[in-house]
Parts: sequence; structure tokens; C-alpha cells
Amino acid sequence: MTDTPDDGCARYVDQVIRLYRATPTVLGHVRCADRALAQRLYDQGVPLHAIRNALILGAARRVLHNGFSTPMPPVRSLHYFLPLVREVLDRPPGYREIEHLAQQLTLRGAAW
Repeated sequence: MTDTPDDGCARYVDQVIRLYRATPTVLGHVRCADRALAQRLYDQGVPLHAIRNALILGAARRVLHNGFSTPMPPVRSLHYFLPLVREVLDRPPGYREIEHLAQQLTLRGAAW
């Protein structure tokens, strides 16, 4: 049985949603608009690693912000990360930088 283009899109969308729901600082609810955005990212050819990197970058910025300030409310939509996806595509961070940020999230109890 061969995969159809729709199968590839469905797997991509599911993977994006799984990454999104596992991201620290995210509320975890998935809306229809989130799935539609994931499909749009698929249609635009955005690689999954860029989305993962954007999610890590966004979560790290939220968790590692000034520790003396009031905690930020949870992210409620995948759309919050869209500017970060564009940032990652325009200026890809290094592998070590992303893994360092993921480690910092884990050390602060925000398991990635």
C-alpha cells in the first residue's frame, strides 16, 4: 500500500499537533484553527524540524524570561508560534543552541 499525498499531510499535521501539545507553557487544547495552521504549514513546505525549533525557542523565551516577574499565562494557540517559525526559517538557530534551550527547559521542570 502506497502513501497518498493526503496521508503525508495527515501525518505531518498530527506530528505538528503532537509537538505543540508537548511544548512547555502550552495549555494543550487543540482547536480547529490549530489544525488548519498545521495544514497550511505543510502546504508551504515548512520542515518539521523548523516547527520543533520554533516551539522550543518560544517556550524557552517564556520560561527563561525575568524570573522576578509574574509568570506568563499559557499559550492557547499554535498561531502564537507562527512568527517564531518564520524567524527560524529566516535565521536557523544552531543545533547546539536548540538542544541547550531544550535542556534548560528540562532543568526548570518544563520537560520537553
